[in-house]
Amino acid sequence: MGIVRPGEMTRGTFLKTLAAGILGLSTLAGTTAFADAQKHPENKIIKGAENDHMLVDTANRELRISATITKDITKPSVADWGRRFQGFFGVKGGKMEEFFVFTTDVSRIDINNAILELGIKSRRQIPFEEVEARRGLKPTTTEDDYLNGDPVIVTICFEKNGAIVESAMEDMIREKILVEDKEVIKPYTPHFIYHGTGEALKFPSGCILCPSDCNGGIITDNALPLKTATSYYKVNWDRMPPVGSKVEVAIKSIYGSSRLSSTNP
Repeated sequence: MGIVRPGEMTRGTFLKTLAAGILGLSTLAGTTAFADAQKHPENKIIKGAENDHMLVDTANRELRISATITKDITKPSVADWGRRFQGFFGVKGGKMEEFFVFTTDVSRIDINNAILELGIKSRRQIPFEEVEARRGLKPTTTEDDYLNGDPVIVTICFEKNGAIVESAMEDMIREKILVEDKEVIKPYTPHFIYHGTGEALKFPSGCILCPSDCNGGIITDNALPLKTATSYYKVNWDRMPPVGSKVEVAIKSIYGSSRLSSTNP
C-alpha cells in the first residue's frame, strides 16, 4: 500500500482519475472537500489493496475513504432487527467482513495511523481480558468501563438522483429498544469516539466503526459502557445507496481546522 503525494498526482490528474472511476469515487470528483484538500501540500492520498483510496486532509482534520456498499442478509441488523457488536464500517478481508455494510480495502493500520496524524486522541482502551468484568450497564459501572477518546463525526457521501449528498452514519441505521417491555423504534443516537483498541491489540476483526462500545475496532459508540448489547439495530436500506455502489466515508475530528487539543491530554 503506497502513498501518493500531491507532487506525484496533481489535483487535475486526481480528479480525472476519479471521473474515470478508477478510485471508485467517480461521482465525487466535483465535491468541495476534494477540491479544497488538493490546495494543501501536506495532504496525501493513500492507496488501498485493490481499488479504494483514502485522502488524509490535515487542513480540515478529516479522512475521506472510498468504500463499497455490501449486504449479507444472514447477519444481524443487516436486513432485520438484531443485536451486534461488529462494525457497520470495516476493511475487506477482516474476520467480521460479512457484517459490514460499508467495506473498504484501505487497511485499518493506515486508517488508524491517519486518525492519529490528524491529532485525534484515544483516552481509554480496554483489553480483552477485562471485558467480562466491565461488560454491560450495572450498579457498579464506573467511567473505567467505557472506551474513551476524542469524539468524531462520521458521514457518508454518495450520489442520489444526480446530486452529491452527505448523510450522517446514524441516519443510515435504525435503533429499537425495550421500554417497560414494549418495543420502541427510535432515532439512532450514537456518541462515536476514537479509541484504537483493535489496532493496539492487533485484533484482526477488520472493524473500523462499531456499535455497543465494542473494543474490537477503532471507533465505537460509547453511549453505553463496554459491550452493552441492549439495543437492536437495522440498516435503513431506504436511505442507503444501492448495494455494490461506491461511497465516500468521512471521519472528521469535532475540532475541525482549529486544531484544538482534547480536554484530557
